[in-house]
Amino acid sequence: MNAPAILENLTSTFQGNQIQQKALDMLNEVSLPHKKSEAYKFTPITSLLEKNIDFSLEGSDIFDASKLYKEDGSHLVFVNGILSTEHSTIDSKLTYKVAEITEGKHDPFSLLNAAYAKEEIQIESGYQDPVFIYHFNSNGFTNPRIKVNVKKGDTLRIVEKLITPEGVNTFTNSYIEFTVAQNAFGYHTKVQNYNSNTYSHETVFAQVSRDSHFYNNTFSFEGALVRNNLTINLDDENCEGHMYGLFLLDKKSHVDNNTSVDHLKPNSYSNELYKGILDEKSTGVFNGKIYVRQDAQKTNAFQSNNNILLSEDATLHTKPQLEIWADDVKCSHGCTSGQLDEDAIFYLRARGINEKNAKAMILNAFAIETMNEVKVASVKEEIQQLVDQKLAG
Repeated sequence: MNAPAILENLTSTFQGNQIQQKALDMLNEVSLPHKKSEAYKFTPITSLLEKNIDFSLEGSDIFDASKLYKEDGSHLVFVNGILSTEHSTIDSKLTYKVAEITEGKHDPFSLLNAAYAKEEIQIESGYQDPVFIYHFNSNGFTNPRIKVNVKKGDTLRIVEKLITPEGVNTFTNSYIEFTVAQNAFGYHTKVQNYNSNTYSHETVFAQVSRDSHFYNNTFSFEGALVRNNLTINLDDENCEGHMYGLFLLDKKSHVDNNTSVDHLKPNSYSNELYKGILDEKSTGVFNGKIYVRQDAQKTNAFQSNNNILLSEDATLHTKPQLEIWADDVKCSHGCTSGQLDEDAIFYLRARGINEKNAKAMILNAFAIETMNEVKVASVKEEIQQLVDQKLAG
């Protein structure tokens, strides 16, 4: 079976509105990525979905209250792509609504989401506490869809995580879009600690206005296949985009981080730091792009991907990229990959620390820089616990 056959099977059960039909028509034109698609050359997502996913599988409600953060704020629980007010705790001050699907971005998986999402949740700022979003997905194929509007002068923090059942192969194709208005701050943090049956494609898109900041933090620990598509458009002067990521992988986990930041106007700033620690037979992919348009003079843009491989069987593909059409800019990019520093291990062991603990201390120090912009205490604590568990193993 090839990609058009997947789409043909899905089309037979299509029940969308006019905008969704348009998305489906466009998707059928561009199709899903094939093995020669440059953007997915190290992540053969279509063939893996063909082999492993039953798109017609209807799962059950797997809500588990123990998976929720014990923190003040609104807790929005989605079950198989639909907001469950029964399981959610939503503060009366949070402005949100359930809407019909509106048009998304024109890459294959965003089109797939727009065509098959069951509803679109629209959230507005003006609420001070964090908004926690949980996806409890047990269907073979699920398309959560969220749009976030951070209004002028506001700050909004979104924390998002996915929970799937053990022993059932699931594919979650999520889409979340941020519109950050003038002089506003948007924060988005994802914790990806999945099981070996979870396949996910997660799209994050941010449109950032004048004097505004957007922060994305992505922490990946396990999953059969995880693809993160992050796009930040810096649309005006004096706006900033910040991207921090950590992929700490073992077993046969495969995580692909594909990022893009587009500087469109003068005096904008972006900073990107991704770090990878790979063990056993895991695979990590980093493909980061920075675009500086002709009008975007005085741009400052920095990108770094640093990696440590703990196993000869681990695989890393990294490709930082710059495309610059302006001449008065400060831009840099780079990547490093290697093994643990034996001199540092020797130094710690000489001071009475055993080898296992010495390695864990070095790796923890390597990872911790990516956590600096996580401002929600319980989330930061969870990430640190997951790092410690991985490094102790």
